[in-house]
Amino acid sequence: MAVPNRKIVACYLRASSALLDDHILNRLAARFAPTTHDGREPVVHVELFFPDKHNPGSGVSAGIHYGGQMFMHPKLFRRTDWTFQSIPATETQFSRAKQFCERQKGASFNHVGFFMPAMCNMGHSYRERNLSTKKMPWYCSELVAYTLMHAGVIDSQCTKIARLHPQHVYDAIQDNCSVYLDCARSFRNTSLEL
Repeated sequence: MAVPNRKIVACYLRASSALLDDHILNRLAARFAPTTHDGREPVVHVELFFPDKHNPGSGVSAGIHYGGQMFMHPKLFRRTDWTFQSIPATETQFSRAKQFCERQKGASFNHVGFFMPAMCNMGHSYRERNLSTKKMPWYCSELVAYTLMHAGVIDSQCTKIARLHPQHVYDAIQDNCSVYLDCARSFRNTSLEL
């Protein structure tokens, strides 16, 4: 079995993030979020970050915003605005996840799934069968969940729940992966005491 030597970073915005527009959809995402396990406010947006192997502070982010297209481009994240989960991954898992996102680049936003997630349950089998071949519409949690499933990081059952809301993604990764909290940045000039 291959040893994880890479990481994929899930990057989240919480409901009160200053980076979020004060928009009805963001307020609804917070209101209808599942209860958090840690008592904190829910996350309402998620993206994936693929750190560069030789410079972990740089890399590319993959995600989608309401009404937009799936993007994959260099991005900087600030610890004050984002919450991170680092997911240990093998080289194969990392490559499969990144290549999947590269194939989906430019895909449209999944309006039907966003507004009627229960109806999308009918599409889970279709998505599973066509992940390797078709460009499909997405909303943020759906994109992240299916990317991680395609890479072999989470299974199909976990994906069915995780895709429904960014908080479900957070919980699924926390409960099913050997994650560690990560600032995804360097610790320069920091003294650590044990």
